[in-house]
Amino acid sequence: MNKKVVIGVSGNIGAGKGTVTNYLTQAYHASNLRYSHILQDILARLDLGYNRKNLALLAESLRRTFGGDILSKALVAEVSRTDANIIVIDGIRKKEELDELRKIDNFYFFFIDASLETRYKRIKERDEKSDDKTKTFEEFKVDQEREADKDVPSLKKYADFVIDNNKEYSHTMEQVSQIMRELLNQ
Repeated sequence: MNKKVVIGVSGNIGAGKGTVTNYLTQAYHASNLRYSHILQDILARLDLGYNRKNLALLAESLRRTFGGDILSKALVAEVSRTDANIIVIDGIRKKEELDELRKIDNFYFFFIDASLETRYKRIKERDEKSDDKTKTFEEFKVDQEREADKDVPSLKKYADFVIDNNKEYSHTMEQVSQIMRELLNQ
């Protein structure tokens, strides 16, 4: 492969963005850049907890202060410094972020789709954020409406590829593999 391929990944909370990203990282030796890595670094430096509420508050504060595409601008700069042939950017939440990433040559946008119930079950099982294990279904529904996450569903219509992640892992990864065959053989 002689061109750099950049894949942006989005989806609602618990849809499987991380699962798809991990698959691409392992199966295709992709480099992984995440919006949350930027936010996690800032939260750690401020000695603030790594939970969904703090991530959302920080992201929105940065967007209000520096513009809706500030996190994408940081990641676009990181893409230019990355030597990997395949780069996955995980966690697009806003149209402005997507628009900034679309400026990258050979950028493709994947939207991971799963039902609310499936997503809730997953976040409870994975226990990724400090408040996931104790979260009620009602609290989970409220999370979807936070400023940082409320626009995610509208991004689906801009996707180059929509991946259905309501079934078993193998079904999802077969979809991803098929898409990758298309992208890498262009």
